[in-house]
Amino acid sequence: MNFSRFRQIFRPLFGTDRRELTARLLASMIWAAIVIGAMVLLFDIRERGISFDSRTNIIFALLIEQFLLLLVLRAGYVNTATNIALISFWGAMTYGAWYSSGVNDLAVYVYMLVILIAALLADWRIPIFIAVISIVAIWSMAIAELRGDLVPQIDSAFNRARDLTAIFIFLIFLIFLLIKILRDDHETIKEDFTARLHAEKALHEGEERFRKIFQSSPIAIVLTSLDEGRLLDANEAYWKLTGFAPDRAMGRTSVELGIWDDESLREKFVTKLLEEKTTHNPVYEFVSATGERKITDAYYELIDFDNKPAILSLFLDITRQKQAQDALLRSERRMRAMFDAIPDMLFELKGDGTILQFVPSALFDPLMPPEDFLGKKVAEVLPPLAEQTAFAIARALESGQVNAFEYQMPQSGERKTFEARIVSIDADTVIAMIRDVSLVKWIATEREKLINELEAKNAELERFVYTVSHDLKSPLVTIVGFLGYLEEDLKRGDMDVLRKDIQRIYLAAYKMQDLLKDLLELSRVGRAMNSPQLISFGELVEEALELTEGRLQERGVRTLIQPDLPIVHGDRQRLVELLQNLIDNAAKYMGGQVDPTIEIGQAEREDGKRILFVRDNGIGIAPEYHEKIFGLFNKLDPGAEGTGVGLALAKRIVEFHGGRLWVESEMGKGATFYFTLPSQSEAGN
Repeated sequence: MNFSRFRQIFRPLFGTDRRELTARLLASMIWAAIVIGAMVLLFDIRERGISFDSRTNIIFALLIEQFLLLLVLRAGYVNTATNIALISFWGAMTYGAWYSSGVNDLAVYVYMLVILIAALLADWRIPIFIAVISIVAIWSMAIAELRGDLVPQIDSAFNRARDLTAIFIFLIFLIFLLIKILRDDHETIKEDFTARLHAEKALHEGEERFRKIFQSSPIAIVLTSLDEGRLLDANEAYWKLTGFAPDRAMGRTSVELGIWDDESLREKFVTKLLEEKTTHNPVYEFVSATGERKITDAYYELIDFDNKPAILSLFLDITRQKQAQDALLRSERRMRAMFDAIPDMLFELKGDGTILQFVPSALFDPLMPPEDFLGKKVAEVLPPLAEQTAFAIARALESGQVNAFEYQMPQSGERKTFEARIVSIDADTVIAMIRDVSLVKWIATEREKLINELEAKNAELERFVYTVSHDLKSPLVTIVGFLGYLEEDLKRGDMDVLRKDIQRIYLAAYKMQDLLKDLLELSRVGRAMNSPQLISFGELVEEALELTEGRLQERGVRTLIQPDLPIVHGDRQRLVELLQNLIDNAAKYMGGQVDPTIEIGQAEREDGKRILFVRDNGIGIAPEYHEKIFGLFNKLDPGAEGTGVGLALAKRIVEFHGGRLWVESEMGKGATFYFTLPSQSEAGN
């Protein structure tokens, strides 16, 4: 038995495809039930006071349930909320009727409202189920009343009017809500229908426009069937190109029209088209019906036409362009013989940048064969130079003088610098002479670099002398001053003070010794370097941690080392000194950190170079001191240990290895010192 028609009749008004609308409708009903229930509860309290009888308990429980159902609905469980609302509401009405007036209770009439809501929102089985159990409940209450098991309690007319008012209000709200939804649906359907009409009209207009474009296109277009090659349609340009008469050619095959000499050639073409879907023949010789030969640029596309495979062919007549190109090639050969002896690369250009002639240089190879330049514009073959070249051509044509500019271009595996000198030869033609000036530019760049390095070295030397004289002056003043105190101590015979003064002289001398030692070490970087080698960065870290083990244990520092650290290229001893200084500096400025930690690892690459880092969770460094800390003898805390040379020495070691060292930090958030070093692949280069 087929129940599909039965199910169609009893399907819900808002199915799964209208889930959002169902949720909105259910939410509105829940809020209406909350408002109406609250009003009824207030009337009951006003009339009878607060009493927890069955009616009050039911209303109060339903109000709580409605708020819970709103939460379930917001969580997305629309069907669950709908079924719970229907069953619980029906159960509450049945419970109230049983303990109140039985079949005479107004709650029985609410059964119809519950069935109506179920028909709107739920699957067809739910309203049928509620209808069945409602009938069973009504007959059960009737039988119970006849047997005396249920004693009806007839409400007053006021109470019945009040309950009927609540039912009518909810029913009116539901009716208006349904009318609004139906109107909205009607407007939506109307808008969809209007949009469909507009779309069909636009499609029809588009087809008309396409037909006009098809017929007026200067490109010859023809449509043929795939199986026989029979002409299905063609535009005016095709009939002019071929010389065929439309009334005689339409419906005939391409072999019959003489486009193909025999069917086997066409079959090969069709096989190739089926494999590639699209083919292009830039130089297709087309023989018209009058015997005239024309050169065309041909395109073939496999398409569907009336649900059958067909071939769309497009032919662009380039006979004149081909003839002009051939003439240009002949002229180029003559010009080449004249310019072969010139060492520079020469271009003859039109005012719009079209390359008329090209003579390569014997000193360097061009980017592409000379014939690939001819007939093309600079923007096509050398896009980066298009704007600069156009400006120089315009200036040369306007002024009649030489206009020159420089540009860079990859050449023979390296980037070279070229000078282009452009001079006009007539009102719309110029000659461009290209010369390789890479060596000259390199010499000038190296000279400028050398001057800058010398100036930087002089400035560094000046700062170095000033810093050394300033920092060495302090212990010398201390020594000289306390030598005078020694003489006075000896005269007084005060041995305790004498020993203290001698101790201060020793400390000043030791400080001077440390300063001189650090200065000597700093000066040796770059001069006394060991032979570079490939070293595991992990081994360097372990060696540096051994050298700083005392400092780390003293401060209770925990170290974290990333696995799979890279291979680096450099002076092993200097790289260990680099890590030793960075680790020692990190341990020194941990402050009051409860869990002092130093992490050593690698980060992302920078310009192809690997970035390594030493990170701590110490006191951090304010941004304004990020550059100052790498200066000679610069210590942010004058009372801290050391001479202030450690970070300057680390920076110099990194720079002599071709890298750079920098810090990223904020006060109270630790510091991370990043540095780059040559990798194994870079060392091979």
